[in-house]
Amino acid sequence: MQIELQLSPVGDGLLARDCHHELASALYQALSRSQPKLAEELHDGNHRSRLKLFVFSLFNSDPKPFAAELPDGTRALKFGSRIWMRFASIWPELVYGMAEALQKQKELNVRGQRFRLEEIRMVPTPDFRPTMTYRPFGQADFIVCRYQKDGKNYFRMPDDSEPGIPSCADLIAGNLRHKLLRLREIRPDIFENLMSIGGLDAAAVAALPIQVEFLPLMEGRAYRTRLTRIKGINVRAFRAPLRITAPEAVHCLVWETGVGSMNSMGFGTMTLGRQ
Repeated sequence: MQIELQLSPVGDGLLARDCHHELASALYQALSRSQPKLAEELHDGNHRSRLKLFVFSLFNSDPKPFAAELPDGTRALKFGSRIWMRFASIWPELVYGMAEALQKQKELNVRGQRFRLEEIRMVPTPDFRPTMTYRPFGQADFIVCRYQKDGKNYFRMPDDSEPGIPSCADLIAGNLRHKLLRLREIRPDIFENLMSIGGLDAAAVAALPIQVEFLPLMEGRAYRTRLTRIKGINVRAFRAPLRITAPEAVHCLVWETGVGSMNSMGFGTMTLGRQ
């Protein structure tokens, strides 16, 4: 389930360029004020995990945002008068709860900048086929492929191919399988509904066939990269379309939880590409 928020800046519409954590905090604070039990469950209950099973996009605007600076010299973006973003989750109560929380609050406060809520709309779920093409949502969404080795984080790009290290495509496929396994733990009802699509064997999730192929971003350019600093950590991300061949249950996860790592920090929100 995806929803789209339509917003407008109350002030000057300035936000730090690297505002993933601040935007995540703004959403969580809105949920905490209106739906404290739901927020507590998300933060401290069964859903507490690196795999939060929700995703949100960064801000997009018309006119397009342009580079600026905050008063302290921090790199920033100045957004236009019409702003939109998306929020999605496989957990329907969370989507409805977030929508209700934002409607009550009537605005989103991000790092002291206020953005008035103009409208919330439901985004129609596509009719999924075995092979689907996706692209990162909007003007500024990127994908993170992260793996850990010896307690350290490493980030992969689509064309990285060092021997003995999982490829970016393998990391995305593995992440989707892990999400299904996590869903089986915390929401067996949703998991069973997904498995019933296509008559999938619930015991075979770990070996579910998922093929990920990267498509060129544009002629002569395979992908675009971005280095973002989040809570003191440099995060390498990329932007490129994907072609995914998998059972319908997996496509539901792509649509409602995003792809790659750090979805709950504003990475990996997907929309349909050219089919």
